[in-house]
Amino acid sequence: MANKPSSPAQNNRTQVSQRTNPAAASESVSLQPASHPAKVSTDKIRARAFFLWEQAGQPEGDGVEFWLRAEQELAAPR
Repeated sequence: MANKPSSPAQNNRTQVSQRTNPAAASESVSLQPASHPAKVSTDKIRARAFFLWEQAGQPEGDGVEFWLRAEQELAAPR
């Protein structure tokens, strides 16, 4: 039997399985507040978190890990 091309549904399943698991957010992002919190606007955090989410392939979930990573990146001293 010849291999037939995979359906879009099969491709989607592969892509979803490769996405970030929101439950693993604590493993990749520290859930502790920044040691020297800087005043960063919610709009800047939102924009950065959205960018990070898009770069990760727009995974399903609430996106907490992207928000936390954006907060940390923007609050870090430069």
